[in-house]
Amino acid sequence: MTRIVSKFGIAAALTLGMLATAAAQGTKTKPAPKPAKPTTTIPVTKDATGEVVRVDTVTRYIHDTVTGPIQYRRDTITVTGATITRYDTTTVVTVPGWLDRGNGLYFGLGAGSYYPSGGLGGGQIPGYAFQANLGVDPAGSPLGLRLTAGLARPDEEQVTSTLGGRPSVVNITGDLKLRVPFFSSNRFPNFGLYAVGGGALAMYKDLVMEDENKVPQLADHNWHDAFGWNAGGGATLSLGHKRELFLEARAINFMKSGFENGHQVPIILGINWY
Repeated sequence: MTRIVSKFGIAAALTLGMLATAAAQGTKTKPAPKPAKPTTTIPVTKDATGEVVRVDTVTRYIHDTVTGPIQYRRDTITVTGATITRYDTTTVVTVPGWLDRGNGLYFGLGAGSYYPSGGLGGGQIPGYAFQANLGVDPAGSPLGLRLTAGLARPDEEQVTSTLGGRPSVVNITGDLKLRVPFFSSNRFPNFGLYAVGGGALAMYKDLVMEDENKVPQLADHNWHDAFGWNAGGGATLSLGHKRELFLEARAINFMKSGFENGHQVPIILGINWY
C-alpha cells in the first residue's frame, strides 16, 4: 500500500513540474528585433552656404488596365453635286522595227523603164529612166506633198534614128500624195498604197515629135520645154528603220502647140528614206 501511494506521489510531482515549466516558458518575453540596415544610399549635397541639400527621388509606377467590349465607329461623308467619273488608260504597244512605218520628211531614189506614146510614139521606143523624190508624209494624215525630178532616155525608132542623137527628157513634177489607209490595218501592217498627181514641166532635146498630121518632126539639139500634168499611183513595203520600198507608175503628159500630145509612162522601183 505504501508503494502504491509513493508511485502516485511521484507521478503527481512530475506532472506539477512539467506544468510549471510550460507556464514559465509561456510568460517569457521575446527579445526586441534588431533595427534593419538601410539598403538605399541617399546622396547628400551642400550648397554654397554649407547647408545640406537633400534630394529624394521617388519613382512611381501606375498600371491602368481597361477592359470592355471593342467599339467601332464609321464616319460617312456625303458629297452633293454632279458625279464625275474619270478613266485613265495607258496602252503600251511594242512594234517590231521592220513594221515601223515612215512619216515626215523623206528622200527617195529609183530607176526603171520608160514608155513613150502619143506624139512621142512615132519617133521613140521604150528606154530607161531615173527618179529622185523629195516629200513629206505628215504623221496621222493621209495627205502629203512631193517634188519629183526624173531623167528619161528613150531609144530612137529605127526610121528616125538618123535624124539626130538619142533623146533626153527631164520631167519635174509637183504632186499631192494620198496614202490609202485601207492596207494600213493589222492584216497588212507593212504594206501600203498611194496615189499622186499634179503639174508637170517637161524639158527635152533631140526628141522626135509628131505634128497634127502625124508627120514626125525632129527637135534640134537645143533644150525645149512644155507644161503638162501627171497622175499615177504606187505601192510601198516597209523595210523598217524609216525605210520603205516603192513601186510606182505615172502618166506624164505635155503638149506643144502644133504637135500631138506627148505621153510618157515611167515605171520606177526605188527606196524612200524618212
